Amino acid sequence: MSWVTVIWSMTAAICLTLAGVHLLVWLRARDAWVNVLFSVCAVAAAAHAGFELGLMRATTTEQYGAVLRWSHVAGSVLVVSLVWFVRLYLRAGRLWLAWTVCGLRTLALALNFIFTPNLNFREITRLRPFPLWGETVALPIGVANHWTLIGQFSSLLLLVFVVDAALTAWRRGERRRALVMGGTLVLSILAAAGQAALLVWGILPLPYILSLVFLGLIVVMGYELSRDVLRAAQLSRELRESEARMSLAATAADLGMWEWDIVQDKIWTTDNSRTRLGVGISERVDFNRFLQSLHPDDREDVSHALAKSMNGEGDYGVEYRVVLPDGQVRWIAAAGRSEFDAGHKPVRLRGVSMDITRRKQAEQQVQQQRGELAHISRVAMLGELSGSLAHELNQPLTAILSNAQAAQRFLAREPADLNELREILKDIVAEDKRAGEVIQRLRQLYKKGEVQRQRLDVNEVVSEVVKLVQGELVNKAVALHTELAPALPPVSGDRVQLQQVLLNLIVNACHAMADVAAADRKLVLRTGFSAGEGVRVTVSDRGCGIPADNLERVFESFFTTRPEGMGFGLAVCRTIIGAHHGKLWAENNADRGASFHFTLPAEQGNQA
Repeated sequence: MSWVTVIWSMTAAICLTLAGVHLLVWLRARDAWVNVLFSVCAVAAAAHAGFELGLMRATTTEQYGAVLRWSHVAGSVLVVSLVWFVRLYLRAGRLWLAWTVCGLRTLALALNFIFTPNLNFREITRLRPFPLWGETVALPIGVANHWTLIGQFSSLLLLVFVVDAALTAWRRGERRRALVMGGTLVLSILAAAGQAALLVWGILPLPYILSLVFLGLIVVMGYELSRDVLRAAQLSRELRESEARMSLAATAADLGMWEWDIVQDKIWTTDNSRTRLGVGISERVDFNRFLQSLHPDDREDVSHALAKSMNGEGDYGVEYRVVLPDGQVRWIAAAGRSEFDAGHKPVRLRGVSMDITRRKQAEQQVQQQRGELAHISRVAMLGELSGSLAHELNQPLTAILSNAQAAQRFLAREPADLNELREILKDIVAEDKRAGEVIQRLRQLYKKGEVQRQRLDVNEVVSEVVKLVQGELVNKAVALHTELAPALPPVSGDRVQLQQVLLNLIVNACHAMADVAAADRKLVLRTGFSAGEGVRVTVSDRGCGIPADNLERVFESFFTTRPEGMGFGLAVCRTIIGAHHGKLWAENNADRGASFHFTLPAEQGNQA
């Protein structure tokens, strides 16, 4: 066996071996299309080596022309697969240039089968013996086909395409990949295209040895791909170690990890998250199954948070309740982030979850204790106002008694004046309703229960409190002025708790003016709205003001300036306003006295 046969056979064998290896890689990872393209390149190079061996062994011009014609198939496949290999591997290259190269190469292949004997030669006149490594091989002598320029031009464009892609990868920071792969491709294309052109045009009398150039190219490409495979394997090991550490940390922190494949509607989650959702270890979890595990009142909130995350915001965060099969309710806090494809469509949502049941139970206990403290403060304050409230009730009751006695006297007359009796009965009904309203307001303030949030008109709340403290204002000789802004947006809150805040501020204002001359005892209740802070309520007095050092201390528990005070009225008020997401503060007026302000956020969509 000659050296020519050995070298070209080994070239084909090496190319086919590398093609098989990377084809197996693709079978294990079906998204590794760059490995498939490499396999195609390697098979095309092996086929070209076989065709070159056939050309060297040709004995007639007809045989040589036919083998050279079919070798263009391998060459065209090699060029096209190289174009898309570069496009995927370097993630660069102008798309229009890639399609131009493929189109020209396809055109050259078609012309190759139209012309006789092939695209390279218009006529092969004879075969000249040529010594190569101790053996005589065939060398074509003939007339070049000018249409071969199309094939050579496609090689030139391929060279431009590779250079452009390599420069893009270099500028992106992938310098080693651009230098090794781009440099090898450029040298190989120059060598292969140059040797073929010199042979066709009769400048360099040398047989086709393109497969040797292709072998070097395939080896470098295979090495780079193998290096990437090894690097991927190393990254995979590091990823598994990182996942193990993360899993350990998540377990220690009682975190559950989950991932929702939105396209396939499949949710993966760790075992502890499955336990929290009440689903089996092997049970398939999709979005509907997840929703079924939630408390019915929380499903809409969770769906809304997911929709916001997938509609472009990305971040996902929500707290919800899970109803377990045994009826137990657990609170879960979840946070994550959506991932989008090139078209900005959500494809995946990853995140973590945590059981916050204990925290929620603690918050409920704090809320309950806060409510009890507010109730105690309310009862103490009403006890302080007992004299004024008795006066409020005594007036309608006295009026009712007087009207009833008058009615008895009218009935004793003959004949009775029915019109007068109707007027007396009308007064009795009005006074009874007045007493009933006072009793109803007292019952609400004395009532102990959970916070009842509802849409409220702040002006109505102010008016109700004014009616309740009217007697106290008269007893204290305080003149009340109200400045209520019209058309205020509604707020969300507990009516009784907000009445308690206003009642406390008004009573404190009356006490602050106890040492002021009766003519100067003026109290102003003012409401207003601004987009920056919401609805504001102000209680202003004309007292002695608050020392600057005590403007914040007055809200501390057990701090009081009155000997009979308990010192937690204002502290409770600030807690109530804080629970309503508002703010309560005090400041001294410019002339005299002090003002207490509190703000409440207006309901969304109702701002004026």
